[in-house]
Amino acid sequence: MKKKSFIFVALAASISFGSLNVSSISAASQSTAVQTSNLRENVINSGMKYLGTPYEFGSSRSNTQTFDCSDFVRQAYKEGTGVTIPPDSRKQGAYVKENGSHTKNWQELKPGDIMFFMSYRGNNESSYTGIDKNTARITHNGIYLGNGKILHTYSKKSGGVRIDNIPGTQWEKRFLFGGSTLN
Repeated sequence: MKKKSFIFVALAASISFGSLNVSSISAASQSTAVQTSNLRENVINSGMKYLGTPYEFGSSRSNTQTFDCSDFVRQAYKEGTGVTIPPDSRKQGAYVKENGSHTKNWQELKPGDIMFFMSYRGNNESSYTGIDKNTARITHNGIYLGNGKILHTYSKKSGGVRIDNIPGTQWEKRFLFGGSTLN
């Protein structure tokens, strides 16, 4: 009888401790998910406050009076997460691939992810046929807002930092990959 009681107590203890560990892990996972969600929101909010800021190719990295695409993304990430990512779009792309997660399907992106694009070749689908997007050079980037929208800057004519739709536009055709280190 003592042996059965001991086994029952040992089993109950292991189940209890097992449950405690699982819920601790679950609570930690939820906390991490909330922190990541907050960081993504912080990146977007940091970027949104610069709507309309003029575009300048090769803008100064030391102020926020003008931006080029990669400087804008870098500033939003720096303010939103406290992390300084590399200074140009190609290095930012390599940084995401090396340190985070990425996808070639823009519809799988999460708000706050960085989108990377190749050069503009026209509005026709045929202009992008036959291009190996695995080897295409990154020439532009921006922040995915969700709901098929991107926050970015790309020319003086465009009016500076702005929001554009992705589906059916040049941005969808030029998209190479996207992602972030905000897993």
